[in-house]
Amino acid sequence: MKVSVAEADTKARAVGDPEWARRAVDQPPDQVSWAGLSALIEHYPDEGWAAWERIKAAARDELASGHRAAEVLECVSSPWERAQFLAIRTAFREEWQPRGGIEAALIDQMAQAHASYLDWLNRLHIQASSEGRTQDHKLQRDGYWQPPRVETAAAMDQAAAMADRFHRMFLRALRALRDLRRYAPTVVVAYGGQVNLSAGPQVNIAHAAGIEQHAGE
Repeated sequence: MKVSVAEADTKARAVGDPEWARRAVDQPPDQVSWAGLSALIEHYPDEGWAAWERIKAAARDELASGHRAAEVLECVSSPWERAQFLAIRTAFREEWQPRGGIEAALIDQMAQAHASYLDWLNRLHIQASSEGRTQDHKLQRDGYWQPPRVETAAAMDQAAAMADRFHRMFLRALRALRDLRRYAPTVVVAYGGQVNLSAGPQVNIAHAAGIEQHAGE
């Protein structure tokens, strides 16, 4: 546009419509653009940084609630589909009681893998059942049956392979979670007293004299 870099930068940063610059204040967090947030921070810093904190808080809530993990598996989302995934995730979390971000991520992976395993197993069951009913009908009607077509057999093989793949992904995440807890460092407390065991690895309590004697040996 035949202007210098400085002039172009000034034009780009100018706010012709104050309402546009402030819309990031009230926009849903997942709809705020970098351009809108940058304009808000530059011209209204307090509101801009507050908007950024609001976006980060919403992202943390989405992750903690399980909706972030659920959205990955959904093509056409429905309340029932989301609730089915969250039911699996809740069951796993209640059993394992994750003690940090890594354990929580592994449990989310387990829930995703198990939900996908159920989806592919259901698809395999439908394909196999439909093919079986077709062959049963032909056998009763004509006295013989025909092997499934190549396309049908390939689809069934793919569904079986995908179900097995997600099952192995589930077991891999479960093994990683189990190993993470198994090899957690042991904490030795030199002086006996009240110890909070609500969150953390296994705690061994020993008298100071015993510790010193062991160290001397």
